Amino acid sequence: MSALAIAHPHATYPRPVRLRPVPSIREEEPPVTVTISISGGASGRERVLAALRELVDAAGPSAAVELDPAVAEPRADGEIQLDPRARTAFRDGRLLELSRLEYDLLLFLARHPRQVFSRAQLLTHVWGHRHTTNRTVDVHVSRLRTKLDDPELITTVYGLGYRLADEAPISVVDR
Repeated sequence: MSALAIAHPHATYPRPVRLRPVPSIREEEPPVTVTISISGGASGRERVLAALRELVDAAGPSAAVELDPAVAEPRADGEIQLDPRARTAFRDGRLLELSRLEYDLLLFLARHPRQVFSRAQLLTHVWGHRHTTNRTVDVHVSRLRTKLDDPELITTVYGLGYRLADEAPISVVDR
């Protein structure tokens, strides 16, 4: 599978006959490390990894693909770590599989502790619009509570909206 097949899986492209190695300026150059964060489902990850392996095979025997599973630094029991640059969330060193909106919602609440937000405010700040119903916020909060395995983490302020619990064990890693 070529890298172009990922962008257009149904299109056919002519395969190059042979890739020429890039001439080296110095004999002993340090290795180049490329870090790629892949979000989405497992099938998308597998397609990207297959394309990368094909490129590495074409590069020759001195190239290799190494997979480094993302692991967070150990923190206090149950603490959730959010890394906005990598868009990852960890709890007890385990990667949490959050959707884009679930992650954005949790990050927004973590960056605004002890503040109550109405459903309309959350739609504006997290979703970027107010064209959906307030029920959308309720559904996403419910799913987030389930995935975090902590229904007390996001508090419902009846008649007003939602806020992060005062003792919420969440840290945002801004580098």
